[in-house]
Amino acid sequence: MRALAEFIMRGRMQACLTALLGSFFPFVSPATIGLVTLTKGSAEGALVALWALLPLVVGYFISGATPFLTIVSGLALVNMVVVANVLRQTVTWSVTLSGAVIAGGLFAGVSGVLFGADLASVVLEIDTVFEKMSQQLDQSMAAPSGAMMLAISAWMIALSTIASLFVSRWWQAILYNPGGFQQEFHGIRLESKLGLSLAVLMGAGMLLPDDYRFWVQLASIPLLIAGLALVHYGVKVKAKGRQWLVFVYLGLIFYSPIIMVLLVLVGLADSFMNLRTRLASDTYR
Repeated sequence: MRALAEFIMRGRMQACLTALLGSFFPFVSPATIGLVTLTKGSAEGALVALWALLPLVVGYFISGATPFLTIVSGLALVNMVVVANVLRQTVTWSVTLSGAVIAGGLFAGVSGVLFGADLASVVLEIDTVFEKMSQQLDQSMAAPSGAMMLAISAWMIALSTIASLFVSRWWQAILYNPGGFQQEFHGIRLESKLGLSLAVLMGAGMLLPDDYRFWVQLASIPLLIAGLALVHYGVKVKAKGRQWLVFVYLGLIFYSPIIMVLLVLVGLADSFMNLRTRLASDTYR
């Protein structure tokens, strides 16, 4: 990974080439955009993003793939420039995570307005699939609405942006601050006011209809990341094996709702009690 990061930072041509070809590999294109934005600013990052967008633009017009998914992928790349610049300017993960969620929601909403026909096409395709499944299983199955699809898009944009930004920050640390990313990630913690605001927003969202409840649950993402960061810190400071982290991530895959709720609660508790200090003090007693 160091060799790839070094290649990207050799010059604009290398960065643009990596962003272009990286479209065929997970996280490479957005992480390249993030690394350039973090290091050289949003103008350079936007230029690299244009090259990363090129395969998506071509695919939108000539591919038989669902156009709306291509649009969402493109918006995630644009969101990468925005969020990486937020981190570059603030050097604060709590603000950056909140910004990723807000920007992801805004981009998803804008896509629904500007590309309503493409969204309607996706909803129609999914509705057809659910109708066939209902006939095969002999039970009624409700297909997601347009509002739900936009909410899912917002989650995809926000989570992919955050994951890619972590890769970008890791690459930047490899080049300029070895070991710095681990310390930075372990220290992610939300301020109590922000944590409380997100928790209240999530609670209020439970009163909304299902189609809109998923929108409000976007507020759980910063708390979820903060909870994961605390778990990583706890495993390190307690000198536990990495298998504990494997168990956590397997739990996210197979028992997603339960583990997500637990991590959100951990992140919320940490915002009030700063559990890292307690873990550290217990270790050195």
